[in-house]
Amino acid sequence: MAGQQEIIGDRANFWLYSPAAGFDLTHPATPASPPLYPRIPLQTTTFRIAIDPKKTALVVVDLQNYFLSPALGRPRDAGGLQVVERLVRCVIPACRQAEIPIVWLGWSLTPQDLEGMPPTILRAFAADTNFEGERRLKGLSSEIGSVELENGSLVDGGQELMRESWNAEPYPPLVEMYHPHDMWIGKNRLSGFWGGTETEEILTGRGIRTLLFAGVNTDQCVGGSLQDAAAKGWDCLLLSDGCATTNPELAQQCIELNCEQEWGFLLSCEDFAKGVENMQTTPGDML
Repeated sequence: MAGQQEIIGDRANFWLYSPAAGFDLTHPATPASPPLYPRIPLQTTTFRIAIDPKKTALVVVDLQNYFLSPALGRPRDAGGLQVVERLVRCVIPACRQAEIPIVWLGWSLTPQDLEGMPPTILRAFAADTNFEGERRLKGLSSEIGSVELENGSLVDGGQELMRESWNAEPYPPLVEMYHPHDMWIGKNRLSGFWGGTETEEILTGRGIRTLLFAGVNTDQCVGGSLQDAAAKGWDCLLLSDGCATTNPELAQQCIELNCEQEWGFLLSCEDFAKGVENMQTTPGDML
């Protein structure tokens, strides 16, 4: 115990907890170090927590043209498009206000990646049925051909989810939100933290300890990345309405339940934005 605070973890990675304040995830040098500022107070579904914006990043998973663009036959009422709207309206502005960088984590394959791709992943992409009308996508690395955008212009869709192709780019409203301080990281599995990417090295090099997760699908690439990140020692917060899935609702509910009970914490986009508005810069700041 440090005063009235319980120490959870070891010297290299610990939280502080008290019934009055909840969990302190700011990661000071030692449990006895003075409290760190600035800090963002957040109300999650289970506990009050505090995070250090200087050690935090928003991880946006797979919000790419391939998964979202109606020009490829994706549904115009898709939950992923609603997620984009919430991120653009609420979450990303809050991150900019708090100077929290964004990790744009998405599929970005090379020919070498395809050589070692497990059959289960190839099968899953080939069986994708989330389309309105005729299916346009055939499977990883297949040529998409010319794509007509809503403004009538044509683009080369490129090979499916191959690096530097149009279909692997972030969905257009998100491209406009990019900042030079952000990080673009390509992945080659459902999880971006499985070990075959540069994700861990980049985040560690930036001193990032806490991760906010958003994107699609909640129960696949978002959930897989979050679970691996939690297992490797990052603090994980899932933005419940900042994620969506094309699968039945119970799939989303399962990930949310495990996140708030086992893997980290669960909160809404508005709860995050409210926390940023109440960011404490000195010990005298009131919530």
